[in-house]
Amino acid sequence: MEVPADPFHSMSQHSTIFIPMFQRGWHTRAVLEGLTQKFHPTSIHIASLPDQINALVSQVSNWNCAPVHFYDENHFFDAEINSKSSLCKKIESLPTLYQAGWFYQQLLKLGCQETIPQLTDWTLVWDSDLIPLTGWPSTLEGVPATALLQHKSKGNPKIVASWRSWIEDHLEVKPVEDSVATFIPHHMWFYRPAILELLNCFRSRSQSGWQTAVLETLNTHSSFSEFWSVASWMAAKFPSKFAYHPYDLAGSSTERFFDDGRGKLSNYFKNWLSEQGTSNDPYPSYKNLLMCMEYAYNSSQDSIPSSLSLEANVRHIDKLEENRHLEEVRSRWLVRDCDRESLGV
Repeated sequence: MEVPADPFHSMSQHSTIFIPMFQRGWHTRAVLEGLTQKFHPTSIHIASLPDQINALVSQVSNWNCAPVHFYDENHFFDAEINSKSSLCKKIESLPTLYQAGWFYQQLLKLGCQETIPQLTDWTLVWDSDLIPLTGWPSTLEGVPATALLQHKSKGNPKIVASWRSWIEDHLEVKPVEDSVATFIPHHMWFYRPAILELLNCFRSRSQSGWQTAVLETLNTHSSFSEFWSVASWMAAKFPSKFAYHPYDLAGSSTERFFDDGRGKLSNYFKNWLSEQGTSNDPYPSYKNLLMCMEYAYNSSQDSIPSSLSLEANVRHIDKLEENRHLEEVRSRWLVRDCDRESLGV
């Protein structure tokens, strides 16, 4: 399916973007500039650690992106019982599937519109490692629309089943389903009235706050998907405000792969920049990345992807092939175990 030449509607120009950022990387500038170019937000809001913020705060003013506001993720929530250290200690005592920081990032996303009044009622929540390239329309029939980017034919079925039952058991709504793709697209439009109602649903279950109530669900489920949960809640409770683009629009071209600055893409990009005589900027621009991608894909007569989803954890290199997502398997930038020596990973 062809993406319209100028798909980005005026609605996004009056909206904000929230990004939980565990760690900055070579791609950070490209993400922020790409989001600005594609969605024209009034501002971008980033929750991260102090050392990450200190490293970026002097940089972003020189980038071609919307105004950026930073928040210390250690004390993102008001009460001390909901500090990062307190919540992560709770997580570490539970039978979870992932590290504590992974779940804390989910809480940051769920709580951002309650915590930050400057965020608009429609806010685009975006994973920090997702780079938009050709992109997709920001709305569908006037409603902010998420693009489905992950095909459901691949991946770990046990994890998906656990996430589905979490929604049924703890949200008590029917998990929203698409016949082709999952609702785990690494970004999503959050609607404040819906999110606040969702948080109040959990808040009523614990005197310690909605954060604790969410974490207590890990006693029965080892993990959950914040994006699929929000999508299911929206579909059940606010159906007129729920819209998404089918996989064919943007998902069919997106790619996902490991790259923490040592991957195939970043190495290719560095070599291309060197050939152009461009200085070795630790944060290359979105403009240069687009030109590099145009060169790479046009050279092989392939279409440029809608987006690139980077994975910074080396565990993605060691995945079993049957557990790889379709977007990984088809990517020219996928790093496998046999590539470790040449890349120095």
